[in-house]
Amino acid sequence: MPKRISLVFTLLLATVMLIRPASASTLALSNWHANGSQMWRINFPGYNNAMPANQKTDLGVSELTYPQSGTYASVTYDIPLSSSHKISLDAGTLGAFSSATGTDSDWDYSRSKELWHYGTFQTDGTSTFINLDFKHMLANNTEFFYGYGYSNSQYVMTQGYYSVLDYAAVDLPLPTLHSTYSIAYHGPHVGLTGTKQLAPKLALVGSFSYSPLVLVQGHGIWNLRNLDFRHFGTGQMLDGKIALHYAIAGRRDNALILGYRYQYYSLYTGSENTSNQITWTKATKLQHGWYMGGEFSF
Repeated sequence: MPKRISLVFTLLLATVMLIRPASASTLALSNWHANGSQMWRINFPGYNNAMPANQKTDLGVSELTYPQSGTYASVTYDIPLSSSHKISLDAGTLGAFSSATGTDSDWDYSRSKELWHYGTFQTDGTSTFINLDFKHMLANNTEFFYGYGYSNSQYVMTQGYYSVLDYAAVDLPLPTLHSTYSIAYHGPHVGLTGTKQLAPKLALVGSFSYSPLVLVQGHGIWNLRNLDFRHFGTGQMLDGKIALHYAIAGRRDNALILGYRYQYYSLYTGSENTSNQITWTKATKLQHGWYMGGEFSF
C-alpha cells in the first residue's frame, strides 16, 4: 500500500476507533472464499518497418493474466453516531493466493495475427481491500452510504516457461524469473444497504456500492529485463454482497452469517511511464465467492 494512502487510512481508522457510539456497535468477522483473476493489457506500435508509422499505432499488444484465489479474513465494524447515522469500516486481507499458473502473451498485428510470444509462470501474492463509509438511514430497512474504497493486489512471478518465441515453438524454461506486479484501485463510492426480515430469527441483508471514477495504478519490476515501469489510469469499482443472518438462540443481537460477495474493478484507459507511445488499454479484476462468519453487538 502506498505510504500516503496507508497514512490516510490509519488516521481515519484511529478517528473511527475514538468515536463514542450513540448506541451498540456491531462487529462482523468472516472468511471470504474468493475466486477470480486480474489481467492487464498494453498496446504499442507494431515493428513492421514496411508499414507507415501512422498505420501501425497500437498494433502491438502485450497481455498478462494472474489467477487470484484464496481466503480473505474480513471484518465489518459499524459505529452508530445517532439513531439515523453511522460510520462503517469494511476490510479484508488475503495473506497468500493459492498457487496458480499465469500467462504472458504478445502479438504484433503489423506482422502477423499469430502469437508473437507466449509464456507461462507460477504466480502467488497478497491482496487487501478497505472501505470506509458514512451511512444514513433512509427507511427502517434501507441505508444510503458514501465513502472511499481502496483495493491493492501484489503478484510474484516465478518458474517461467516460453512455448512460443518470435513466432516459433520453443521449449525454454526461465528458472531465474522473479518479477513482480502490483495494482491498486481507489476512489470515492456511493451505495445502498437493505434488510428483509424473512422470519423472527432469519433476515436477508444485501449491499451494493459503485465508484464511477477511481484512480488505477500499476507497478511492474521485470527482473530478467532490468525493467521498472508504472501504469496510471482511471477506472471504476463495483462491490456487492448478499447474506442470510440467523440470530443465535439465547444470544441477544448475535448472528451467524452465510453470504456471497462479488467485486469487479476495471480500467477505462491509462498510460505507461516508459513511453508516450504505450497505452494501458485494459485492466480488470474480478473476485467472487461465498463467505461465512458471525456478527456481534456490544
